[in-house]
Amino acid sequence: MDLKRRTLRHVDQTEFEHFLKYGEQAYGLSRQEIQGYDHELGTERAFDSVEHSYAEDFYYDILVDEQLIGRVLLLKMGHYFQLDLMVFDPYSRQGFGTNAVKQALEQSNVLALYEVRARILPTSPHQVIASKILETNGFVKQNDYFSKGRRKRYSLQRP
Repeated sequence: MDLKRRTLRHVDQTEFEHFLKYGEQAYGLSRQEIQGYDHELGTERAFDSVEHSYAEDFYYDILVDEQLIGRVLLLKMGHYFQLDLMVFDPYSRQGFGTNAVKQALEQSNVLALYEVRARILPTSPHQVIASKILETNGFVKQNDYFSKGRRKRYSLQRP
């Protein structure tokens, strides 16, 4: 399994089909948002989302034998990074998600300065497996999200 970093947030037909199946339950996407993805895919059935791509974010494709099997996103949300993971159906429950999260955290090095959070919606059919992936990677459940690392806080001392 390999991770390939992209500079732009990329969406393609495979991810769109994943959103059609799980978008509302697992990712909180509305039908209107899913229809927007369909429109953006156009006839090529793929697009790079320039207006929703930021230099401080990390967009990774999960590849096995050069085949796209999922994505890991680390999105800067102010003082922490949000982790989003998707592993497409034929490849789930084979350890790819666990390894992809581990590699993404190592390659991005975001934990050196930031907390990373992940939220699993209560309606997600992936609650059990997603929780296991996060816990295996050292995330701790806190209220309605999982977190790993802590933001470094500094204070100025007066003489």
